[in-house]
Amino acid sequence: MDIINEVLGRSRYLGSFPYHEMTAQAAGEAGALGILIDGKRNSTILFSGGEPSGAIYFDEIGGLYGDPAVLKIRESDDYDLYATDRRVADLIIARCRVFHNSYFPHNFSSDLPEIGGVRRIPGILALVIINNETPQEGVRVSVRRGRHVLASDTTTGDGRVSFRLFNGKYDILLVDSADEVATFMVDFKGERSELVIEMDGVTDV
Repeated sequence: MDIINEVLGRSRYLGSFPYHEMTAQAAGEAGALGILIDGKRNSTILFSGGEPSGAIYFDEIGGLYGDPAVLKIRESDDYDLYATDRRVADLIIARCRVFHNSYFPHNFSSDLPEIGGVRRIPGILALVIINNETPQEGVRVSVRRGRHVLASDTTTGDGRVSFRLFNGKYDILLVDSADEVATFMVDFKGERSELVIEMDGVTDV
């Protein structure tokens, strides 16, 4: 954080924005940092080439970097946005890179309309893909609603992949290394759910 504070002192302040407005503003900058300081909670999002690429999160428990930090992002928070040199942003991102961009909140408003004028808050759907009780790495997982693919990612070495989604029903498409395809439907409820999937069928919810 001392390094970030030093960088901010040489950066151009762009203003304070809610999360989605901040990402839109940062898209036009070579490098940028979004900073949230709220009591004991401190969140930093780093942009390179207009894309969110790194994240840092601190609270009274400790610090998180990269993918775990992104899962702490609240879309309702306001961030102070600073434009900086891309090389400087990339140096910091190297220490806190986010490898699963689907973890960043996305604006699904065009695909998932509000119901009754009530703003819905997305949660995290975590999937664990296994075969004969062995986690499956490299399985391509896509989340679809109708014909629209909302997000895609690939499972890590522990067979895991996570998506930030609104509650509702989705089609999940799996493609393994042999290009075998499996599909199933999930009814996502709550702020966070984990679903264990055996390649031959759903085994645990």
